[in-house]
Amino acid sequence: MSKYIIELNDKCARGIVVFGKTDEGVISTTQYVENLEVLNSDYINEHFGDLQDTAYQRGLDDAWEAARKLFSSMADSDIEKGFPIEWNNGGFNALMNLQPQEAIEKLKAYEEKQKHDDKIEVGDEVEWDNDFTGDRFIVTRIYQPYGKKEQCDGIDDDGDVYRAVLIESLVKTGRHFDIASILEDMRND
Repeated sequence: MSKYIIELNDKCARGIVVFGKTDEGVISTTQYVENLEVLNSDYINEHFGDLQDTAYQRGLDDAWEAARKLFSSMADSDIEKGFPIEWNNGGFNALMNLQPQEAIEKLKAYEEKQKHDDKIEVGDEVEWDNDFTGDRFIVTRIYQPYGKKEQCDGIDDDGDVYRAVLIESLVKTGRHFDIASILEDMRND
């Protein structure tokens, strides 16, 4: 069971609604304030062992997950990008000299940067990663219909229009065009 800290103000005098997601959909339950335990020194003293065990286990899990990524699922080129100083000064041996938390933080920073770099935006030239066409086009609009996956529209160099293409089926080419400002100017006229 997970534990959470919830700060309540005076408006939460009766209860709070907790939302969760299951395979069947989103569910909600009401937790009444009188049923919640207050996180104070008495609670910490009473549950110190459990809290310590939970924190220790989470640290082990985080360290093991980072080690698994570094030594089994990341390509050497990705490790070099995420850990350039260590990689260029001893490779895996230098990585082993990092403190676990330091390695975890560097790995998280690298993953966040990759996520941002891979995010498709209006103006990006993309290639449709399917077996049929390999078409390239410039993204002109990104949207997410209710309850569906993110989609986009675009236009290619012949003026052909693409509609409702799933973002997850696209790959950035690395080229970007400032079409967003052109579209904005059109809206303002």
